[in-house]
Amino acid sequence: MLNSYAYSFCTFGVPKMSRLRRPLLVIISIVSALNLWPVLSASIELNTLPDDYLSDTYTELIREAKPGWWGNWSLSKSVEVGAIGVVGHDSTFNPSGLRLNNLSITVSPLSEKLKVSTQHVLGPNVFSTNTATGSAEASAQVTLKWEFSAKGAMSAQWILAEEQHLSNSADSINTNMEFLKSVAREMNMLNPLTGEISQGFGIITAVILAKSGVNLASVSDSAEWSISGEGKGLQSMLGNAKASASYSSAESSSNIVSILWPATPNEVTDELVPVAYTFASIHGETVIPLWVEKINDFELIFKNHSSYIVIATATYHTQGGREEKQTKISGFLQGSIGDIPLDATSLELKLEFIGSLPYTALHNSWNTPLGTWLTGKRHIDIWGLWPDHPSFTIQEEE
Repeated sequence: MLNSYAYSFCTFGVPKMSRLRRPLLVIISIVSALNLWPVLSASIELNTLPDDYLSDTYTELIREAKPGWWGNWSLSKSVEVGAIGVVGHDSTFNPSGLRLNNLSITVSPLSEKLKVSTQHVLGPNVFSTNTATGSAEASAQVTLKWEFSAKGAMSAQWILAEEQHLSNSADSINTNMEFLKSVAREMNMLNPLTGEISQGFGIITAVILAKSGVNLASVSDSAEWSISGEGKGLQSMLGNAKASASYSSAESSSNIVSILWPATPNEVTDELVPVAYTFASIHGETVIPLWVEKINDFELIFKNHSSYIVIATATYHTQGGREEKQTKISGFLQGSIGDIPLDATSLELKLEFIGSLPYTALHNSWNTPLGTWLTGKRHIDIWGLWPDHPSFTIQEEE
């Protein structure tokens, strides 16, 4: 069984880009995230991709396919169900080294391919094949090539094997709240005055594991990366064949950060690696399932494309009882209802259209916004020109 990941770095001086917020070394970020020293060779320059760019961009790509998930760019082994830690501003999970015990974990087999990329990526394309006389096509030596035409361009391709997820995650967290507070205190994520946990601290509630694949990112405006091997081994590594995933070599023309699994050429492994995860954070003592960013309250944002004056009324229940908020939005203007607390349940929205014939009031409801409104917001577009019948759409739910 292999116990390290393969990294390939070839970095040279390259011009800055708009996202170079913290020009630290890529190698520092990846080694820290893994908590181990991987096998690598590096030509180190300060002027390279920032340490947070890789994790941020990879997470953005993961969410195109799986909203609400975080990407594990470095394949850190600390990403496991029940692991306690902090997801930082760099979209990286920083483990405490502890995890919740006696958890009920469900394992669901997967047989799908995750293939995502930014713009400015071409490939993988078959660059060359070499079939010996009389050999089967699957035994041909094949080379696949990726081309990157912009700095920061990224591509990821993984064969997913299973999803592990925590059953009754909120109950598990609430049962262990005092223990979690003690861990949060050690990680400087507990307010010493109020005793409340800060958002960003929590536990991993689900993990997607892959059997093979590759992460690639370009550190220059022109770069190529290729991988070679027996056809059936490469097909299993990047496609859906049932043979063992393997490759014979991987080469970079210039300026590519690459992470491969299996990690070593000409070897195979049954070990799975974590490529993505979901995270439940805590706000005070309120558990936020599928946490993706800091939210302090819920907000309804209205954009009135209609000619009607609209009275929007939101009612909901909290621990303090039933509450109501209201706003009036004139035609072709905007409005909002905010400061809806995170413990709000049975949220109901009523839209009354002044002057409509006949009188029209439209409704919508949400049982528990917490955990389903990932950004804490719902953007509502209102439609209709008098005397036509009005309507509305919700951007996040289309």
